[in-house]
Amino acid sequence: MDKPLLKLENVNLKIDNFALSNINLDLYGGEIHVIMGENRSGKTLLMQIVSGMLSPNAGRFFLDGKEMKYSEYSSHIKNIITYARQESEMLTNLTIAENLFFNNMPYKNRILKTIDYDKLNYMCQELLKELNLPISIYDKVSSLGLAQRQICEFLRAYVSKSKIVILDEPFAALTQGERELLCKVVKGIREKGVGIFYITHSLDDVFQLGDRITIIKDGRIVDTRNVSDCTREEIIKLMSGHYIQTRYPKIKVKTGNVILSVKDLCFEDKLQNINFDLRQGEILGVTGLAGSGRTLLAKCLFGAVDNVQGRIYINGSEVKITDPHTAISNGIALIPEDRINYSIFSYLTVSDNISVSSLKRFAHLLKIDVPILMHSVMEYIKKLNITQHPSESILQYSSGNQQKAVCAKWIMSRAKIFILDEPTRGLDIASKIDIYNFINDLVKKDVGVIFISSDIEEILGICDRVAVLSSRTLACDVSTRDITVERIMELATREDI
Repeated sequence: MDKPLLKLENVNLKIDNFALSNINLDLYGGEIHVIMGENRSGKTLLMQIVSGMLSPNAGRFFLDGKEMKYSEYSSHIKNIITYARQESEMLTNLTIAENLFFNNMPYKNRILKTIDYDKLNYMCQELLKELNLPISIYDKVSSLGLAQRQICEFLRAYVSKSKIVILDEPFAALTQGERELLCKVVKGIREKGVGIFYITHSLDDVFQLGDRITIIKDGRIVDTRNVSDCTREEIIKLMSGHYIQTRYPKIKVKTGNVILSVKDLCFEDKLQNINFDLRQGEILGVTGLAGSGRTLLAKCLFGAVDNVQGRIYINGSEVKITDPHTAISNGIALIPEDRINYSIFSYLTVSDNISVSSLKRFAHLLKIDVPILMHSVMEYIKKLNITQHPSESILQYSSGNQQKAVCAKWIMSRAKIFILDEPTRGLDIASKIDIYNFINDLVKKDVGVIFISSDIEEILGICDRVAVLSSRTLACDVSTRDITVERIMELATREDI
């Protein structure tokens, strides 16, 4: 690596109450440069500057060794960069093939912009065949689950002709098998001589893929090192300022009576004969490949889809959960995988988001007792270590604080059954531990928790039992003490359960 493909010198940006200060960063062709930091450390702002989306207040920019004014740099960089974000930005009404090759579409007639669909479909089919992806080129993106959309989002970077690629949390919410596929994709991008900025919270990703790592904290670069010269403990200390001894702070709680019992649950041809029990004070982990029905199972239990077959018992009594209101009335809470679209009210403040499901508790003579309500909100904000002001819009919060606010909302509602769908997806290490401690507080109060995750190590670290979804049903339901990562992967990939 002789000359950096991209170099930033003394870049500064101030937005509201946050600032990026004296950022010095470079990227070489054929390099995976990992960017790590806790939520609100400045990673996203920095990448927005790199991608030409935000203008800095000061700084020097070099592209292929040539210094450019930022106006020149930003217009030039947009032609040679792909920024693949964690939240998919694909065109949902188009097919997978049309999305993947949107910026490199084959035309029969370039003047008339007549698309050669035979060539387009052939190119896409060869790509899916090369990577052994179980999706159809004719599927519309709207029919895909979140994990499958994420895979397609990063495949766009794979087929692009960019010289620089920014990958933002590429492996969030993916299973081990899907992660291995994405590793192959990322390495394939690097082999083309492309420089990659790789944003992640996963230490496994750092050591599996990274060449160099830069730690950013409070808008400043703490250090840049070769990954081969780092240990996990050193990276955690650089990010957080202290060592975190226990990655999964699991506590032992004596389980009580069966609080939820599911018998022969079926939904169309996607879920068949689902049976399990959940006890008070128990954490049941649910995992499986993308498309196995993890999120669909959560929606069935919460009444978010119609025509669910089977029986559901709560505290021994059969209940008919036909809609989310009925689920909430029966003490069921759902924290969905896609918190931005399905879990928060983006136009409300954090305090309003936290209290919205519990207003009846604080009503007296048709009026809300606002002082008592706000006192309770502040107690939960303190308890869950939410570090931003409650009067701010929730969209101004970091992803970690957004997720903790959603958790606080359901605690205030006094739900007794929590369904958590990828609750730590995209969160930094400190925020994940806050969520794990929140779950520990729940089970100490005899709450039953269904913990859905694609991270098998997380399942084994925090849950009491694990249920594996495969071939439309539960392949197993056993204690986490009696199963391994390898066995879970074997069950998840079997087709003859």
